[in-house]
Amino acid sequence: MAILVVVLVMLFLSTAVSTASKVNAKVRKTDVALTYKNADKGSEKTLTIKDNNTATKIINVQVDEYTSKNGYTYYRESKEQGAGT
Repeated sequence: MAILVVVLVMLFLSTAVSTASKVNAKVRKTDVALTYKNADKGSEKTLTIKDNNTATKIINVQVDEYTSKNGYTYYRESKEQGAGT
């Protein structure tokens, strides 16, 4: 009985290792970096930054919205403001 348990555990472990290596290989090949040349530029938006969720200090910044081909949304400070991006 103990040998059967050991064999089953080894079988499950080898399957898990094999599956994990396949998933890791697929993730390594996925490009998740944002490059502005392959992102669609959306509209200009206003980003509001509050100090510790209070209204004691509020900064409004004009940002451009970019959506990458993999579905992520990024914001970049608008160049019209003279931002150093």
